[in-house]
Amino acid sequence: MTTSDQRRPRVVMLVGNFIDGDSRVQKEARSAAEAGWDTYLVGRSYTGKREESELGAVTVVRAAETMAATRYRSSHPHRRGVKGLIAYSSQDVSRVKHQRQRLRQMDLAAERELLARRISAGASPFAALFGKAGLTTSGTLVRARGYWVAARKRAFDANYQVAQQAPSSAIERMLAKRGGDTSSWDVQPRLIDFEDSFGRVADQLEPDVIHANDAEMLGVAVRAAARARAEGRKVAVVYDSHEYTAGDVRPEDVTWAPVMFAQERKYIAAADGVVAAVDNFADKLVEHHKLTVRPTVVRNMPEASTFTVAGGKEPGVRGQLGLGPEATILVYPGAVTPIRGLDTAVRALPKLADTHLVLMVASRGGYVAELVTLAGELGVADRFHVLDYVPVEELTDFIASATIGIDTLRRIPTQELTITTKYWSYIGARLPVVVSDVKAAGALTRELGNGEVFEVDDVDALAHAVRTVAADRERYAAVYTDEMLAAHSWEGQVPALLALYAQVSGLTPEPVATPAH
Repeated sequence: MTTSDQRRPRVVMLVGNFIDGDSRVQKEARSAAEAGWDTYLVGRSYTGKREESELGAVTVVRAAETMAATRYRSSHPHRRGVKGLIAYSSQDVSRVKHQRQRLRQMDLAAERELLARRISAGASPFAALFGKAGLTTSGTLVRARGYWVAARKRAFDANYQVAQQAPSSAIERMLAKRGGDTSSWDVQPRLIDFEDSFGRVADQLEPDVIHANDAEMLGVAVRAAARARAEGRKVAVVYDSHEYTAGDVRPEDVTWAPVMFAQERKYIAAADGVVAAVDNFADKLVEHHKLTVRPTVVRNMPEASTFTVAGGKEPGVRGQLGLGPEATILVYPGAVTPIRGLDTAVRALPKLADTHLVLMVASRGGYVAELVTLAGELGVADRFHVLDYVPVEELTDFIASATIGIDTLRRIPTQELTITTKYWSYIGARLPVVVSDVKAAGALTRELGNGEVFEVDDVDALAHAVRTVAADRERYAAVYTDEMLAAHSWEGQVPALLALYAQVSGLTPEPVATPAH
């Protein structure tokens, strides 16, 4: 069955990142396109301008973004305390007011010189007296204004400094938890920017299905579908929950989790279908939102085409670092934040002779830079390596030449329940693992027998686990049979996603041949 205008059924996937490095959305998009869906993958633009490219048969659209709301929020911090009452409203206003005050003070000197010239030129005593009085009054007013301007600028500067560390106030955080759009937009202004940019693209593309990746895109998708229905077009919404928003903790952005959970709570009932990345997330969505239908679970496993042989087909990470077979290499591809616990692995390096730790990251700034500094302080900088991401289709073979894949998650609810994408990649690369004893990853590792589990944040325990696996690596890797890998492939996940598309839209496209990837 096709759509009424005889074009292929169209799915538009929205994701609030730059797409590069997001293996899940890339695989979902390619799989939908191969199944015959006219597929658009919409993400953020590095330039802020609209860009289009191809990913196999997928059209990738990077939406034009002004980020006006985010920029406004950054330059207009929330006013805090008594000083906040007199602080200037924005950085621009503060700068302009201070600039004008300096000019007024400079102008007084010029006025004094002009008055002196008039007196020297024979101005009447009355005019001279009147001029001096006026100048004295002006000087007094300028000085008084200067104190006031300086006080307001100091108040703004202090407020601005606090806002860099804690962008939202306690009152804002309380209001955000209530779920209203106004308070949510105040503390997470990127929601406004996403609506403005991604919502416009969704309208233009006229999809049959909008696939909203994560809660930040759920409201965008629901509103776009409502606008389409008002115009007489049927549009279904699929919500894909990559994270457990109710249990997420982000110290660097404390309002993110409550706002996204509030968005999820508000809009999930308007979704025609719900997807979860792991079984535990599906169960929590049912529990929190009283869903009558359990979400479809689509795990972010690697594609079978990326599976490799033991040690990899190419030199991979070991070859890139120029390390011989005797070196133990711990590898970690993915996001690096304090809550991921990678400082534990860095601190373990002094206890692990001839062991190297390799992070594969999108950026070397922020927390990654802190880990580099830590490695230097511990005297292991020569065994701590930071590399760039490699393309998704090359990842498993690239890391296969390592010794062990690590996952050092700390205890927060979402990380207790998740199996990370990198864990599935370790399986595809036939890598033994060392993981912290968070609930889901610890249980799966014990069940599969593919590695060892250490207590969260315990440096000695992590070092012991690494030594144990490295000493008997072949035994741990032996669980990776061809049959086991086939059971942990992306291809096994795709049918459930496509069936959900057909269910919510009533459309089943004809598969089309697509370029190899």
